[in-house]
Amino acid sequence: MVSWHRSQRIGKASASVAEPIGAILVATILCGIVLLATGHDPVFAYGQLIQRTLLRPLGLQETIVRAGPILIAGVAVLVAVKAGLWNIGIDGQVLMGALAAGYVGAHLASVPGPLLWACCAGVGAFAGGLWALVPALLRARWGLNEIVTSIMFNYVAFSLGAWLVKGPIRDRSLVTPQTVMIPRDVRLTSIGDTRLHLGIIAAVALALVLYLVLRHTVAGFELTFVGANVRAARHGLIPVTSYLIGAFITSGAIAALAGVNDVLSTKGTFQAEWNPGYGLAAFALVFLARRNPLGLIPAALFLGFLAYGADIMPRAADIAPAFFELFEGMLLIVLALSTWIHVRVARNATLVGDAS
Repeated sequence: MVSWHRSQRIGKASASVAEPIGAILVATILCGIVLLATGHDPVFAYGQLIQRTLLRPLGLQETIVRAGPILIAGVAVLVAVKAGLWNIGIDGQVLMGALAAGYVGAHLASVPGPLLWACCAGVGAFAGGLWALVPALLRARWGLNEIVTSIMFNYVAFSLGAWLVKGPIRDRSLVTPQTVMIPRDVRLTSIGDTRLHLGIIAAVALALVLYLVLRHTVAGFELTFVGANVRAARHGLIPVTSYLIGAFITSGAIAALAGVNDVLSTKGTFQAEWNPGYGLAAFALVFLARRNPLGLIPAALFLGFLAYGADIMPRAADIAPAFFELFEGMLLIVLALSTWIHVRVARNATLVGDAS
């Protein structure tokens, strides 16, 4: 019996690894067909992508740097997903976090770096959580679909951020609309003589903390239970409304940290019309990791690889950056189909077992 349970666990673990890898391969083939149909050589294009990212020290460092904020956004999405919620407002929350960090950081440039980082992270997380509050209340109290309301808040965030940085909080000494630049010496410290910085370590730490909370705490168990079956959770006297509101606000606060990360590491300021679009990548990340917090880390590295590829491939192989958004979208479709097939197969197996 013990060996049977062990083999079952090994089988599930193997499936959890094989399914994302299979989805990546299928998406690679489908996108290769798209390249071929548009007059590109897919073998040459993919070869250039690998050579310029994974086979060069600078390319590998940039891949890891791009993976950092995507990982943070993925953690944010996963917190909401575990509660049975879909936080489509990730991009707006990222912007609110970056805006708050850019404004506060510029006014605290004289304080020591670690204190500035903590203040920016705290203010940014508060801004992101506040931005998620209304969709959270509308969903938990009145049952309004959080997908619709959080998308609407994205558009408000884009417009509000652009207006503020073009007017009230603009750096008047520059033509380009942006906040005052945070001095380089008080931004996130680099790791050695590389492009890597402390924000990447913080992103990995967030994923590990989420894993520990979900796996080893009562709150994590109850949150997952709420996401799996709200009705049963209510019967079990779990405060469902509190968990729904708390999970959505926490998701928004964590998403904002992706914006804080960018401002304190690579950008140093918040610019008008800036929108990194981490939302789509974050959802692809969660599905690619099969909703496993630890799986987010290698999956984020893959998406960071694609993000850096979008920057270098226009010159390397004349491939537009939009191709990599197409790749992420194709990957999401393949993963969704894979999940659907998995559910159907499991359901049919259950029905056959019940009939026998």
